[in-house]
This record gives sequence, structure tokens and C-alpha cells, in this order.
Amino acid sequence: MGMEQPANNGPLSSWGGSQNVLFAGDQVHLEGQIDYPSLPAPASGYPLIFVLPHATSTNRQQYDHISRMGTECGAAVFRWDKRGTGGSGAGGAGSVLQDAVKAYETSLAQPEIDKAQVIIYAQNEGTSLLGESFDLFAALLKPTGVVLAGNMLDEKQVILVKAPVHLVVSKNDWNPWQTYAESAAKAHNRTHRMAATFYVAPNTDRRLMYNHSNAFHRGAETSIQEWICRLCPSCHLPPKQD
Repeated sequence: MGMEQPANNGPLSSWGGSQNVLFAGDQVHLEGQIDYPSLPAPASGYPLIFVLPHATSTNRQQYDHISRMGTECGAAVFRWDKRGTGGSGAGGAGSVLQDAVKAYETSLAQPEIDKAQVIIYAQNEGTSLLGESFDLFAALLKPTGVVLAGNMLDEKQVILVKAPVHLVVSKNDWNPWQTYAESAAKAHNRTHRMAATFYVAPNTDRRLMYNHSNAFHRGAETSIQEWICRLCPSCHLPPKQD
């Protein structure tokens, strides 16, 4: 198929708005969206959070909570439907990895984005994909930081992510938190000295939702927002709720 140019459906600037984005994956058309905060863009543009979904993600609406968390802090959030899900095509040929790289490239091309403040948010199997191929993403733009949610990178694999990392895992996951949070953070710090941090969420499934619920763990959410705001000067913590 021919190369599609990234397309935005709607105005180039929309405080608090969302814009659908159509773009070319690897021999398949893909669909995503960018969500903007309800505040004017800083002079340098909005910080960007790019979502790298987990293997069984069925549509980008499963990341509504990430969009809310990010936009509350003043960041724009780019999420997308993997091939065969949501509004994206279902091509049999092509690489899922290249789809993800093209999605990242498309996110960086969106209006009013500050490329000096870019966070990759990788979920579960998305953490494995990022660890195996970090240099492909960094060749487009090295991220300011990486959230490894439901991290699946052990002590040897996590050091392949050559950026500041925040690891967030479920205490109830079959992958032991002692390995995929505590030890992985220590290994990253020994190698890169980038102050890797981690958070362990109790009573959650491996997507960090409360057991038997679609609500994201509040402690995990706070830890992610605080970490992003430390890395991105244009971000700010949302007011605390009573």
C-alpha cells in the first residue's frame, strides 16, 4: 500500500480536546488520537506521553485513565489502536514492532508538542517490546523518561532502556515484584545512574487495576504523576481530591 500521511481530523489547537489521527503502519493503516490538556500550551509546547499498549489491548479506550492522568498534569497523550483492533486495519503482512515505531514517529509530529519533554508509557508486553527495540525509538527521539507499567523486563533486560525509568508493578502479578521492580530498578541504577524508581501496587491485576474493577490503582497513579512532573518542567501535579 502507499504511504499515508499523518492526518488530523479537527482544528490544530483545541484546549481539552481530542483529535483522531490516521497514519500508516507497516503495510496497514492505523488509527489513534491525541488528547490535549484544558490549558493553553506553554511556549515550548505540551509535554507528550506516548502509550505503548499491552499485547491483548483491544482498543485505545482502554487507556482512558492514562489520558486523564496525563492531561491533568498538563501533558498531551497519544494513544492508538494496534492492527486488528479499534479503528485500525488488520493487515496480515508487516511488523507489529514497525507499527509501534511509526506510531511513535506520528506522535512526535503532532501540533504543539515539546520534543524536549517526551515520556513513553509502556504497558505489560509493551515493556518487553520497548526493551528489545529501545534504540529504534531513540533513533527518532530519545525519550525524557519511560514508565514501565506492569514491567516485564528483568535485571538484564531493563538496562537496555537507556533513559530514566519508573517501574510500576502489581504485588499480585505472577512476575515477582522483587525481580521486576526492586531488583530491576537497582540494576538500572548501577548501569545508568539515572535514579530509577519503582512502585508496587497491592490488590491489583497485572494492568494495575483494582481487583474485579476497571479503576486504576490510586497509589500507582500518584506515583506516575509525581515522577512525570519531576522530569517534565512544564507539568504540574493536579489538585488533591478530598
